[in-house]
Amino acid sequence: MNKKVKIAIEIGLLGVIVLLSFLVYNSVNTNIEFENEKARKQELVVEKLIKIRDLQNVYESKHDTYSNSWESLIEFALKDSLVFDYKEGDMEDSAAVAEGRAFIKKVKRPAIEKLIADGIIADEKELKELRYVPETDQEFTIKSGSVMAGGIKMPTFEVGVTWDVLLKGLDKQLIINAKENSRVRSGFEGVRVGKIDEASTEGNWE
Repeated sequence: MNKKVKIAIEIGLLGVIVLLSFLVYNSVNTNIEFENEKARKQELVVEKLIKIRDLQNVYESKHDTYSNSWESLIEFALKDSLVFDYKEGDMEDSAAVAEGRAFIKKVKRPAIEKLIADGIIADEKELKELRYVPETDQEFTIKSGSVMAGGIKMPTFEVGVTWDVLLKGLDKQLIINAKENSRVRSGFEGVRVGKIDEASTEGNWE
């Protein structure tokens, strides 16, 4: 093998090594960027799903079932009212209770006022935007049902978004992988709170 051929081969091998190194680096970097973006978007979604769960629980306390549509859930918050116990005076003071200076009475209050007071939502604007998946124009899927548990019919609900909606525009194969991992782990290919076929209000990130 003459010197020129040897040099050409060495240069070719060096080029292959550089190319492979670049491909490995690019693959690793793509995975890291994907996971960072996935984590960021999930955090935004979880923040909303926790509020939606709280709202569903308030709805269920009034109607003994969960809402299966955004229209009914938002209308409930805007137009319905809630009855709750209001304590006046020190209920630990038996004398005050006996004299009527301490008592509990039922108070009716517009649902949205109670939701804001309890910190579930900040205002009507936030309420109306709860239905939308962050950074998209898509709505969270929402459904309700019931299951039998211990001989008792229990209401259920499920609200969520799949990874292909939440991560639209990112690496397609990594999205497929994320969906499969979530499906194996929780039975849902994305981020979800509640479970339609189980009496649970937990999120699949918890």
